[in-house]
This record gives sequence, structure tokens and C-alpha cells, in this order.
Amino acid sequence: MKLAFEDFQFDIQALTLLKDGRKISLKEKPAQILALLISQPDKIHSKVEILEEVWPGRTVTEQVVFQNIGHLRALFGDDAIKTFSKKGYQWQLPCDPVDGKAQESSVGQDNAPNSSAESEAVNTATQISVDKSAQLPWKIIVPALVAAAAVGGFLAFA
Repeated sequence: MKLAFEDFQFDIQALTLLKDGRKISLKEKPAQILALLISQPDKIHSKVEILEEVWPGRTVTEQVVFQNIGHLRALFGDDAIKTFSKKGYQWQLPCDPVDGKAQESSVGQDNAPNSSAESEAVNTATQISVDKSAQLPWKIIVPALVAAAAVGGFLAFA
């Protein structure tokens, strides 16, 4: 099943993401979380549910959910995924099913590169620009967020 939202199309089974008809690099775990959220957009998905679905049978911390949600927000914007305190996450962008035949013809001749080399160059440029914009300085952000949460917790009980 393929769903469209904003300038994106996401294939839930293949875990592939397109933006304006061009493939966007998306790692497996964020893609699995996106598939879970987007396939049931009316549901609030708990961290435990996401952990069980994306990392079945593995012991990982809830931090990996937070990091991967952050990666998706960097890609789609902060408004794409809503956090419900102590409940979980919910997809917020409106989605429409994509007809496979209509999608193939909408990519069309006008946007198609003239050669495979040109096509590869366009795909590489797209991946590079998306990857750079999606990379946040997690080594700085995560400790800052942890410290802020600790201070907030301390102040709440002080």
C-alpha cells in the first residue's frame, strides 16, 4: 500500500520513500516506525508498542524510539508526529492512498532524466541534501534534553 502526504509518497510494504517522485534515503528502523504510524494514523502508538513492533525480541532502551522519531521529524517537520505525554506518538499529516498506475504515469516524461548517469546524479544529490538536513547533532542534543528533563523533574518536586 502506498500513501501520499505533502510532497511525499511512502510504500508501507517496501518501506520506500519518494519526494516529488525521487527516492529518498531512509534507514530501516525509522521507515518501520513511519509504516506503523502512517498505517494507523488515528491511533496513539506507545513507546512499548513501537519497541515490540520495530525491535521484536530485542532489549533496547526507549531512547531509540525518541531518536528515530526525531529523525522522522527532521525529515517531515515537527508537526508530522505529535507526542502525547505518557501515552505515545501519533501521525498528524493527512494521507491519501496512491494508485500505482497513476503514480507511475505522474512521474512522467517531463521529470525523467535523459540518461541513467543523469538519473544517478539527481538521486545522489537528493540523498545528500536530505541526509545533511536530517542529521542533527545528537551528541549535543540528547545530553541537553536529558539534563533539561532532570532539572525539570527536580524543580517539579522541589
